[in-house]
Amino acid sequence: MKVLVAGNKDYGVAKSIYKLFPYAEFVSRSNGDWDLSKYQAQRDLAKKSLDFDVFISVSTIWKFHQTTLVQEVSKAWEESNHKGYMIVFGSSADTPVKASTWMYPTEKKALRAYCRQISQKSSGDQPWPIKMTYIAPGHIHTPKQDEKHPTRKKLDCDYIASVVKWLLSQPDDVNISEICFDRKV
Repeated sequence: MKVLVAGNKDYGVAKSIYKLFPYAEFVSRSNGDWDLSKYQAQRDLAKKSLDFDVFISVSTIWKFHQTTLVQEVSKAWEESNHKGYMIVFGSSADTPVKASTWMYPTEKKALRAYCRQISQKSSGDQPWPIKMTYIAPGHIHTPKQDEKHPTRKKLDCDYIASVVKWLLSQPDDVNISEICFDRKV
């Protein structure tokens, strides 16, 4: 299984994914020259993704660029009738519970809606070669989150990576549309 990850293999969940899939290829602005906030880079990555069985988007890219990246990859796969599995990381913040002008929840809500739309094609009347899972974790134990929320309980990156491994072990004819989880208090 060939795995392509949009994320920094030296940080957070991507680092934990790298531990489980050391043969995977990782692309990001911080460990290469893939600025995925640029549309041409998104198109180039979509083309590159055609050589892989699995595409994992674990990068948080501001201003809706994670959504447009996933759109470019799914369009490339659809146009090529490429069989594969996309696993996209969003956030449980996609369901805001308080009034705010913060765009992050809105961006994640758009990402979730787009992933759900693609996922629903797999259960339609026509054959669809793409599996899609949207993962919405809550706060994750990373240096940045630990600094921002020092007392909050957080999900462990290795645990989240194990969920990815579990998803990839599911039968080909099963599509898990989304998973949302938070750490219990």
